Amino acid sequence: MTHLWKMYESGVDYQHKIGLRHTIPQNIDFYEGRQWPKPTENTRNLPRPVINIVKMICRSKKSSILSIPTRILYKSYPGSADTDKLNDFSSFIQKELNQEGLDRLAIEDGIKKGSYFYHYYWDKDARGLTGVREGGVRCEIIDPLNIFFSNPCELDEQKQNWILISTEIEASVLYDLDPSGERARMAEVDATLREGGKRTVTVLTRYFKKNGEIFCERGTKSVIITPPFPITPDVSAVKNEIQPKGDEENGVSTRENECYRQTTAEGMPKATLFPIVAGFYEKREGSIYGISEVEGIIPNQKAINFNIAMSLLNAQQCAWGKYIALPNALNGQKISNSPGQVLIDYSGTGNGIKRMSEEGLSSSPAELVELITQLTRTSTGAADIISSEALSSNLSGVAIAQLQAQAEVPVEDLRATFWEAKKKQGRVLAQFIRLYYYDKSFIRCVHNENGDICEICDRFFSDEYKNRILDVTVEPIRGTKLSIASDINLLDTCLKEGKISLETYIRSYPEGVISNKYAILRQLETEKAKNKEGVKKE
Repeated sequence: MTHLWKMYESGVDYQHKIGLRHTIPQNIDFYEGRQWPKPTENTRNLPRPVINIVKMICRSKKSSILSIPTRILYKSYPGSADTDKLNDFSSFIQKELNQEGLDRLAIEDGIKKGSYFYHYYWDKDARGLTGVREGGVRCEIIDPLNIFFSNPCELDEQKQNWILISTEIEASVLYDLDPSGERARMAEVDATLREGGKRTVTVLTRYFKKNGEIFCERGTKSVIITPPFPITPDVSAVKNEIQPKGDEENGVSTRENECYRQTTAEGMPKATLFPIVAGFYEKREGSIYGISEVEGIIPNQKAINFNIAMSLLNAQQCAWGKYIALPNALNGQKISNSPGQVLIDYSGTGNGIKRMSEEGLSSSPAELVELITQLTRTSTGAADIISSEALSSNLSGVAIAQLQAQAEVPVEDLRATFWEAKKKQGRVLAQFIRLYYYDKSFIRCVHNENGDICEICDRFFSDEYKNRILDVTVEPIRGTKLSIASDINLLDTCLKEGKISLETYIRSYPEGVISNKYAILRQLETEKAKNKEGVKKE
């Protein structure tokens, strides 16, 4: 048994200890609608309705947290490096790895499972936005049950001694990790047969620190497949790629030589940050694993489902009805409850067949369900005010805005927690940018002389930021719908009172609201030029 497997078992034991291995699968079942246990002899006729308030509340919280898009911004110290280019390049890289989509998956993981974990890595076969295979940083969301820490009581992932990730892969892929094939053949003894007849192996990837630098190793239960190696790029590989020969007359630019010299210098930057970003939905006391939204709603969801099920069962039983018949009154007839069925009373008493009187359906269960639902939504911060449902017509606009601001306070706290994780993303991405993107072309958006936004091709050189301290901030890239409406009202007022021109009005209009904004501006400028020429001729 390898040391990696012992670390893995220790991590699994801790997750069992805090109940994570039980609660997460249960949370997923309730979110996806699997909310009833297997039927027993006593409950086989019980209806199993699902009014999924768990998913409704989780979706409301997810949309609230992600309602304000953000952008990672860098500031460089000391000196005045071109941070605009760095920020544009960072945005370009995030588009390549689909960071926005990963954020949505991460928040959904946090709401359902309590935690979310980003794993950044370098994929040498990755294709850029242009489709060219040139390598690039990529990211994946790790399930909380598949990541383990040297000290799970430490909330800062960068203070861990090691971080372990478990992955189920097909046995044949092992040979890609071990080209010699020797270790891969040994590791196949750990393979198990999964659904679909595929043989899979649990591969463990461990990141650890050695003299402050981050190293990585991979193995299975019985063998180490990839011995420890630094995640800092291999200098010899960089040399083979650039192949400097001296001067520009030898066909190599001075810039490439300078880049190579800095890359191979003794003071070359090292990877000192784990390529892992840990985030939690709500803090669990003394643990890096958080608490989910679903966990606290499950008892209420069970109560709602049960009350509705009992009401349906009562309606089902009363709908068919029960009859009392004297001996021989039916004389072999069968009561089918079909419409228009005629029964003959053979008892001779005239009262040999009669239907039992039954109580009508009580409204108490429905009222109780409504009360539980409303209390659950209020206690979780997913009430009407948050989900933008209809409010009383007696409330003024100011009063509604104040109520919305008060209701947003709990969501703002969750959003702030997510933004802290975004800052950590920025630090990890900065490390990859410095280590791997020493010379790369990219597309950036700039304003041309006419004020229009256009795309240009530029080149990014990481050595410009080699000895600089990068401060990371997370800022919203546009306001909410309410703030956009306020901006438009202000512009309307200024135009109406003659404070601004029509060109200024259109140029200042919020982005994305007018689809042909810049086409209108160009047309206005053309007409303005024609009018000037007409005045000159006169």
